[in-house]
Formats: sequence, C-alpha cells, structure tokens
Amino acid sequence: MRLTESASPFTRRHLLALAVGTGLGWAQQAQGAASRRKVVNVRRWDTGNDLLAPLTQLEGKILFAGNRSLGCINPDASKPIWNVEHGFSQEAVYRPRGVGGLVVAGGLAQLGAWDLANGRSKWLHTAITQIGVPWVTGGLTYFGDGHELIAIETRSGELRWRFASVPDTLASYAPTVSAGRVFFASGDGVLNALSADDGRLQWKLDLSDEWQYLRQLYVSHNVLIAGSYKELLYGISTANGKVLWTFNAGNFINSHHVAGDTAYLWSPTGWIYAIDIQTGDVRWRHQTTNYGQSTKNWAPMMAELVTQGTYLYALDMGNVLHVLHRISGDEVARVDFSEPLRPTVLPLEGRQALVATDTGHIQRVRW
Repeated sequence: MRLTESASPFTRRHLLALAVGTGLGWAQQAQGAASRRKVVNVRRWDTGNDLLAPLTQLEGKILFAGNRSLGCINPDASKPIWNVEHGFSQEAVYRPRGVGGLVVAGGLAQLGAWDLANGRSKWLHTAITQIGVPWVTGGLTYFGDGHELIAIETRSGELRWRFASVPDTLASYAPTVSAGRVFFASGDGVLNALSADDGRLQWKLDLSDEWQYLRQLYVSHNVLIAGSYKELLYGISTANGKVLWTFNAGNFINSHHVAGDTAYLWSPTGWIYAIDIQTGDVRWRHQTTNYGQSTKNWAPMMAELVTQGTYLYALDMGNVLHVLHRISGDEVARVDFSEPLRPTVLPLEGRQALVATDTGHIQRVRW
C-alpha cells in the first residue's frame, strides 16, 4: 500500500483478456461518444466531519478520516461500524491505511494507530517539525518529519530508526517500499534508497539540477515511477538508481497512478496519458481540454486517477466522474454529481462507487 494505493497486478496481457471477458457493454459503447449518466444515491453516511481526507477500501470495508474523527464503514450497512474522535490538534489530511488489524491515520501534527475492529487507540506520534504522507507495512511505518525519514514499529509506535537528509527541507511526500528497500526524497533533489530494516543508505541519485521534489513514488516491475515539479515523469531502476526514461508532460504533473505495467497521468495541457513503465512510450492519450471548445472540455483534475478492473476513473473539479477504458483510452461514461465532492473516489463492482462530499458525508452511488 501505499497499502490501499498499490499498483494493480494486471499486466497488458491480463487487460486484453479482461476486455474480451468483462465490461463488453462499455467497451462497445466506447466506439461512440461517452454516455452521460446521473447518479442514484444507494446509501449515505454522515461522518461528523466537515472535511474528509481521501477514502480507503480495505477487505470490503471503508476507512475514513477527517477534521474530527476517523471511522470504519460497512458499505452495506446504514451506520458506521465505529467512528471515534482522533484527538489530533489539526485535521487528518492523509488517507488512512489499514494493515494487520490496525488503522494508521494522521495529519501534519500527529500520526496514530487504532484497532480496525473497534477503533480503540493504540499509539499516537507527535511531529517534531511536520509529518509527511506515511507508507505503512505490517512491520514498520515510514514517514517524513521535517528533513528526516522516520521508521516506527507499526504495532507499538516505537522508533526503529531515522535517516537525516539536508536540514531545512520538508519530506512531505510518501516514501515507498519494495524488495527490502525504502525509497525516499526529502526535497533536496536527491533520491535515496535505504535498507528498509535499518535505514542504511544503499544508493542515491542526485539530480538536483533537474528536480527539487519527487512525488508519488510507485514501484512496479523493478521500476520506480516518480513525478517531478518540472513537468517530467521518471522511470528509475530500483536496483541502482539509473534513470531508464523520462516523459515530458508539458506542464506540472498534478498526480499519476501506476497499475501493472502502465502509468497514467493528467497534464494541464489537456491530456490523460497511458505510459509503458518499461520504456516510457505513450500507449495512448485522451484529450480532456480542447481550448476554444469549452462545451466538450473537462474541468481540471485534482483527484488522483484510480483503476478498477478494465477501467480508469478520473474525477474532475466540476464534479464529473469520467470512466475510460484502460486499453484504448476511450471515454465510455461521464457521471454527473449534483453536489461538490472531495477529490477521492473508490470504484466498486457493478457501476458503483464511493465518494466523499464537501459536507463530510460519504455516499455510495450507482449509475
């Protein structure tokens, strides 16, 4: 995960099989214009929060965290399984993570763990400077605090090790862990590969003349895919830090998503791209903004792209959910919402999804 954000196991071969075996209605529909659909509210929960972080799906349950509380929902039940005050001095801004019967959630000032079954607090860690997005495993939880990367025991919250980068930097973005290494960039233009067990440096890549921050680190097929603030998406060997390829998105990369052997990103130049993670080649691109023809344009996208089975889901800031076919890039449906949404969507089977509203509600919808 990111325990709930990890890449899908589907390869291109698997996707081809999926295209034949599932979702044929939408796949055929993709030959023409995307159908416009209105949502039907299946169920709605009031979380007691005014502001919600991105949602997490775990073992058929939904985890949420907000400015006051965090909780666990059964999507088929009318009331949350539990909903407890988290006690943070600030709102929870990071997507809650679940592993080994625990929920780990936090914000800039604190990070804590709760029992997945009943919401009982297990431990609370307070930042020295500012806590970054965590990466959670059953053994250790890794996160930035100021210019340091910290590893703590997931079950107890006890410190295991810390790795110091350059002072006066902020390690705000999540590290990622793969094959015994944790990959970490603190904002000084250096990518570090450390031993996940003890934090010892194994290699580093200094490209401070090309980037300051790297964001949203994903590992798939021994390739680290990372986005920079300077319009480039990088494919980097996890073995030695060699840059395998770069892709110029033409503008700031807000977010990207990796599923199997494909990376997906939206560029403010007006395109969604699907990129082969081994070569950096573009598999397809889908236009979202045709300047001068605003009636067909998407709104900007701040939500992360997500995949489920054969489809790629993109929620724009106009509260429209776009459903694209992962192989062709064709848009097969547009789903209109009648109220402002938070930038998070969890697709479910059967043309359903879970979304969060700007009023602190979670909705299960179908279209």
